[in-house]
Amino acid sequence: MSISARNQLNVEITEVRTGAVNSLISAKLAGGEVLKATVTVDSEKGLDLKVGKKAIFLFKASSVIVSKDDSIKLSATNQIKGTISEIKDGAVNAEVIIDVNGSKISAIITRESVSSLALKAGDKVTAIIKATQIIVGVK
Repeated sequence: MSISARNQLNVEITEVRTGAVNSLISAKLAGGEVLKATVTVDSEKGLDLKVGKKAIFLFKASSVIVSKDDSIKLSATNQIKGTISEIKDGAVNAEVIIDVNGSKISAIITRESVSSLALKAGDKVTAIIKATQIIVGVK
């Protein structure tokens, strides 16, 4: 299956916390960074999500917030540190590619934000993704 979501990260599930309606799925990237996704309990059961299982975390590039400021406390669960490897300028938006120990996270932000944050290749940044924005897939 081909899908349009630019971020398709291979992960291994490390924890499943089942609630009354939703489940929190924790998983690690190849470099050891942990991402968390919120899915319905029905999805958890239907996909047979268990510790040790390989999965794919999918999310749109427009769901990623880029920050250079580590002093701000946020409620977003996923705050992954990385280095900008490339910025592709568009007419209105730019695609910022963040390298996280070999995994790539793509963010679509405005050119104005790239300018105001003075983003450039080599900058250390944090990719911020809400757990509710991640779709979990299995093969």
